[in-house]
Amino acid sequence: MNNIKNSFISAFDIDNKLLKELIIINTKCLVDDKIQRYVYVDNFRLKDELIYHKYYGTKNDRINLLNIILPAILANTNEKKSEEEVVSLVKKYILFFKKEDETFDYIISSVIYNCIIHTLLYNKNTDYIDLLKNIKNRIIEFSIEVEKKDIVKFQMKRIKTIKIIDCYIYLKPDDSSIVGKLLFVLYSIYIEDKKLEETFESIKKSILSILGEKIEYDLENMDFIVSLSDYIIKLRKYSISKKTYSGKSDPRSLISLNEKDEIIDQILGKIIVTSKRFENNILKITVNSKSGVYNFLFKKTN
Repeated sequence: MNNIKNSFISAFDIDNKLLKELIIINTKCLVDDKIQRYVYVDNFRLKDELIYHKYYGTKNDRINLLNIILPAILANTNEKKSEEEVVSLVKKYILFFKKEDETFDYIISSVIYNCIIHTLLYNKNTDYIDLLKNIKNRIIEFSIEVEKKDIVKFQMKRIKTIKIIDCYIYLKPDDSSIVGKLLFVLYSIYIEDKKLEETFESIKKSILSILGEKIEYDLENMDFIVSLSDYIIKLRKYSISKKTYSGKSDPRSLISLNEKDEIIDQILGKIIVTSKRFENNILKITVNSKSGVYNFLFKKTN
């Protein structure tokens, strides 16, 4: 289980704050279903988490969405169930970040990433070519329901993906697409170490940890990240029996709080207000919680 925990922790060993925020959010939204034997994303919780994130979150439109699905992949023991969850999750983030023009790129990449992680969790000694062949077979089999107008577009993207996989099998890397960049991570691990874009470096570290490589990291809020990795393991064992979210939270309720107030918030848990001030018609409220420090920004309305 250490390789799973380390894979999760290693994903945070980057400077991209937004990516780390979203990994935390997606972890908090996972629910274990012992009856159906899978872990799924609580969409009601996710909706409120993302509403909160609009007020405190880091702004970065260039975010790559792939490694934010890592918690759902690691928490599931069933590859097929995991695939269904990550495809569903990445669709939601495509809409949230308005990346509809890259819909099929992200969907297919999420299937590939899910296949990589589950293949290596099953057998970390799988070699480069066999891993690519597994990926290729999965994409050949992969199908989803799409609108009639998008059928040809999806099939063309799938065919192009198979060609890119073949390029990597023959050691001719092509990193001109999201799929290509993801496969370039494998090329960098197995064939020739290469410098990667930051978000793909996060993926590389997660995969290397599964392979047993020790990653040295000095992370902010390390204790909380480790506790989340323990949570992933508990989800895999269906030992939490977590209930689905039934609340209705609004971050604007924080506006009525004063400095030093302590409350239990349905999204952030136990929090204390450490600062509240106006600057340039923006109300800034800082709260501390177990998961870290959150700086909420509320624009003054007339």
